[in-house]
Amino acid sequence: MKKYIPYVLMVFLYTIASHAQSMDDILRYSRTELKGSARYVSMGGAFNALGGDFSAINDNPAAAAVFLNSEIGVTLNSLDNKVNANYMGSNNSVDSRSMDFDQFGMVFVLNETSGGDFTKLTLAYNYQNTQLFNAKFNAIGTNSNRSLDDYFLFFANGVPFSQIKTYDDEPLSQSYKYLGENFGYGSQQAFLGYQGYVISPERYEDNNTQYFSNSNTQGQAVDHDFFVTHSGKNSKHSFALATQYRQNLYLGFNFNSHNSRFSRIDNLVEGNYGSGSNFRRTEFENDLLTIGEGYSFQLGAIYKPNNDIRVGLSYQSPVWYKMIDELRQFISSVKYSGEDSVDPQVTNIYEYNLSTPSRFSGGLAYIFGTKGLISFQYDQVNYQNASFDIGNGDDNFIYQNKRMEQNLKSAGTLRFGGEYRIDRLSLRAGYFNQKSINKTALDLSKGTTFGLGYDFGGSVLNFSLSNIEYQHSELIYQDGLNDSIQLNKDQIQFLVSYSFKL
Repeated sequence: MKKYIPYVLMVFLYTIASHAQSMDDILRYSRTELKGSARYVSMGGAFNALGGDFSAINDNPAAAAVFLNSEIGVTLNSLDNKVNANYMGSNNSVDSRSMDFDQFGMVFVLNETSGGDFTKLTLAYNYQNTQLFNAKFNAIGTNSNRSLDDYFLFFANGVPFSQIKTYDDEPLSQSYKYLGENFGYGSQQAFLGYQGYVISPERYEDNNTQYFSNSNTQGQAVDHDFFVTHSGKNSKHSFALATQYRQNLYLGFNFNSHNSRFSRIDNLVEGNYGSGSNFRRTEFENDLLTIGEGYSFQLGAIYKPNNDIRVGLSYQSPVWYKMIDELRQFISSVKYSGEDSVDPQVTNIYEYNLSTPSRFSGGLAYIFGTKGLISFQYDQVNYQNASFDIGNGDDNFIYQNKRMEQNLKSAGTLRFGGEYRIDRLSLRAGYFNQKSINKTALDLSKGTTFGLGYDFGGSVLNFSLSNIEYQHSELIYQDGLNDSIQLNKDQIQFLVSYSFKL
């Protein structure tokens, strides 16, 4: 056996229609997380009817008009994630930590002096992380249903052998690149499986389209060690225009610019093929980088029927994203007779568009004079409305859109929080609960939050500590080897915010 390496160690870039973008990918950008300023998070994000906080502008643009003075604020975030992966009945946990600059906002209040009905005009800008992807998980277990050869056989069966064999010492990197440009992602996977000796053709003839397993010849229950590293974030730039009408109505509009950077490295090591196989171990790695830009808008209002009660209502449009995926792959098989590695050193580039579902939010708050307040908020999102742009009729995107219509549902998030003031000191607590967004599996989040703040007069220092649980499942791969991994992430989030009046 020989070890395959590329003849030219360089990266080839090109664009093809799509690879295995899936419902899991679009949900990554559609799920909500509790992020923002320390005061906002410490009250469970229940600010739709309150306003007067930088992160409240992220929910309801009318919140900007509630500010009494022009302000600047900033927030730092520290996360501790513990992710438990349940795979084939076996549990394994991995801890990871990260820190980030989480929020920055500016509000400029212009008071009307002519005595008109619109007593205030507010211009605001708020930058905020809406999702932080930094986490790791390790799924370890014995799979008696499927193995890695099933993944490659799924793509290979139906592909002519003439496509995936090499010709006259043609470099593997060139063959892999050519297949992607001319035949697509599926042919590349068949190529990797064959060149890595995981699968073989039934007949070594150009017109052969059927393949069999080399690695798991007896259909043995195999051991899997699947390690995944996520990093990156979604961030949102909100530009708000808000006004106060007389003494009891606040109105606002946001235009939002969204930026996304997501990195995923998944590495599967498979072994325990049994005495009937020449294979000892197979390793398959995918390195994905997704960069995206999008835009959205928001409308909102806050109404004060009296000095004690606040009512809020807002609408968040879909986020229309343009995404670029960069994917690199590697496979290695270790046998009793030697080792084979296929590392094309080729970066596949895929461009596509998607949209997240819109969101409706309503809030109710009660103010206890100068002593404190209690606030409630309810968000409603129909996740069936998430969709890929099918462009020129891409079959995978059509299938994924139908899959989302069938498996996802409308789900609500309940938030509530309270604040009690002792002179300049504020004590806060909150809770939120998002119902499952999937009809057939758990996909939910919930958490409790605490915080305190101190008002120095011209500035305010706030702290928040939250304990949040996220539950969802994902497949190892979308096709062939498509067994489910149940993920439970326990997140401890610590925030510190500082704001000062101008």
